[in-house]
Amino acid sequence: MRDLSKILSGMIEAGKKASLAIQEVAHRPFSVKIKEDHSPVTEADLASDKILRKMLPLDDEIFYLSEEEDDDKSRLSYDELFIVDPLDGTQDFVEKDGSYSINIAYVQNRKPVLALIFLPTSGSYCYAIKGKGSYYVEEGREERIFVSDRLDHLVYARSKTHENEREREVYLRHKDKIAKVLALGASLKGVSLARGIVDCSVRYTQMTKEWDTCAMDLIVREAGGIFVDTLRREFVYNREDVYNRDGYAMFNRKENFFLFD
Repeated sequence: MRDLSKILSGMIEAGKKASLAIQEVAHRPFSVKIKEDHSPVTEADLASDKILRKMLPLDDEIFYLSEEEDDDKSRLSYDELFIVDPLDGTQDFVEKDGSYSINIAYVQNRKPVLALIFLPTSGSYCYAIKGKGSYYVEEGREERIFVSDRLDHLVYARSKTHENEREREVYLRHKDKIAKVLALGASLKGVSLARGIVDCSVRYTQMTKEWDTCAMDLIVREAGGIFVDTLRREFVYNREDVYNRDGYAMFNRKENFFLFD
């Protein structure tokens, strides 16, 4: 039986050190390269990945799946793995808007059981333990967090840098129910929903991957929310195809599924 508290502690310490490395790069000139999938990568992505691989509590039975490392599919024979995005929102990082994060999820049997989203610009972080809730930590203060119960005058989270026309139509079509739209980068959408700041978000995109959603998934659900793809199916992880081909969506309440209409 794994000691989840020990694993979580290791995740948090790794996230803190990786965050410092990201911010060190953020405060000086850095280069940007474009990968084969047309996404950007910087020194900060690679520095964070190196730290996480070194500091996370890995062993022979836990695989390490990261955006910044080659995927030879050997992970498919593992029941346990870390699914990591060392710098979620690299484009936001390049644009210096602060909307980026570090995503770490510990997965057992294709489902996340621990999740951590670290926010380097503030030093705050959000974590979740399966069956034990979601928590937000800022300046040493920890609080359990919950989604809102709003069914009207909703606050909607849209993508800050990757919004498409179909996604824009969601909140334009439902102006009678949506009172406010916030532009949020990377996993800040999930953290904000789990904290009750926003109520819903729909991403009609085929470009996100497991490391973009896995940590958000558990954090949103443990805060009482709903996290599904745009066909309303729950996610499983460590799939052969890491792309989220049917996008993703999150809601505070099932009653707000009307946004799919």
